[in-house]
Amino acid sequence: MNKKAIFAVFKRNLAAYFGSPSGYVFICAFLLSSGLAAFWPQEFFDSNLANLDQLNKFLPHILLGFIPAITMSVWADERRQGTDELLLTLPGSDFDVVLGKYLGALAIFSVSLSFSLVANYIVLSDLGNPDFGLLLSSYIGYFFVGLSMIAIGMVASFLTANLTVAFVLGVAFNAPLALFTNSEWGLSASFLDFSRGIISLSSMAFFISLAIAMLYLCSILIGRRHWVGSPKGQVKSLHYSSRIVASLVIAYSFTFFFRNNDIIRIDATEEQLSSLSNGSIELLSDIESQVEIDAFI
Repeated sequence: MNKKAIFAVFKRNLAAYFGSPSGYVFICAFLLSSGLAAFWPQEFFDSNLANLDQLNKFLPHILLGFIPAITMSVWADERRQGTDELLLTLPGSDFDVVLGKYLGALAIFSVSLSFSLVANYIVLSDLGNPDFGLLLSSYIGYFFVGLSMIAIGMVASFLTANLTVAFVLGVAFNAPLALFTNSEWGLSASFLDFSRGIISLSSMAFFISLAIAMLYLCSILIGRRHWVGSPKGQVKSLHYSSRIVASLVIAYSFTFFFRNNDIIRIDATEEQLSSLSNGSIELLSDIESQVEIDAFI
């Protein structure tokens, strides 16, 4: 891994975002959409709670339009301008190029999140007494959601040289993750802990594993120029298809393992709302039989 090559690509992509109005448009659009989603619904005032429950509900729809807008130009624009071949002459591997571009897209998303966190906290502080730990946990969850969706959007950008097609494919590829809210492997199920103020390894594992698998797929899509159309092209296609399937199986296995072995689980709320008190822990340690708890809300 060539760190200089990664940093060069990262710096180039970041400069491209902030060297034109598009980067600032992304930030303003995210601020506006997240603010409207958080405070416009009547349910926010009916609940009389200074939290981001309404934003959590609309977040998948916001990111489904926002993330593909960031990733559509990652590679499609390089092909359109004819600079892709020049970029690939860097003294680094295909994965170094992919990682540099990924970090550039992730950087502008992180900046948008930071501005949104500050703006929403100021508004909530003016309206009530928000739990900053709960807000921070929610935004850490947003970051990990973006981590995986950006990687998926990059796959779409690597498949075409047309920006519009790249955007549409980015929306289509991310739609199952964002819109299947009742699915155990959807965005909502893995984001649930973050929305409750809990930072858990089981939730992070899903997004990180998916992002790594998609980045590996991106590096294969770049590297296919070496073997596509060659006499061994068909064999190579089967070989790398098997690798992609294997990487998805590994990502699934890691997610499944950590969901059943939640090693890290931090309650970030100020009042430790999702943690047992010391008295409860001592009581449970003295009970040797099974415990059944009925909770009524």
